[in-house]
Amino acid sequence: MTRQSRARWLAFATALLVVLLAALFAWLRNLPPALQAGALHAPKTSSASDEPGRAAFVRAGCGGCHSAEGRGNPAYPLDGVGARLDRESLRDAAFALGGAAERFPPAVAQRKRAHANDADAEALLAYLQQLK
Repeated sequence: MTRQSRARWLAFATALLVVLLAALFAWLRNLPPALQAGALHAPKTSSASDEPGRAAFVRAGCGGCHSAEGRGNPAYPLDGVGARLDRESLRDAAFALGGAAERFPPAVAQRKRAHANDADAEALLAYLQQLK
């Protein structure tokens, strides 16, 4: 085997390893809720009143940055946010209003503010508030 062919095989093996590791990390980051830590405990029962808020969460694209009830991007989980924030603080954080606006990069704040006057805004807040 020549030096050039060994270099090609090494480059191929390295690229394959990078792709496989990327796939593994993506899979681990987006595990189905049934496989996530703590999912073996009793599942949270959701009521019919949660559905409009959950649908608003999906329509607003909140799952791209946040997770709730094991769904969405686990980088910024919102489980328990209803116990930590009162309704006004939750509104400010959810829609980047008031003093909470300073915590977000401008592009994120603009995206959040775009949903502040949606018809679904109150349903979304009610859903976030029940995440305790």
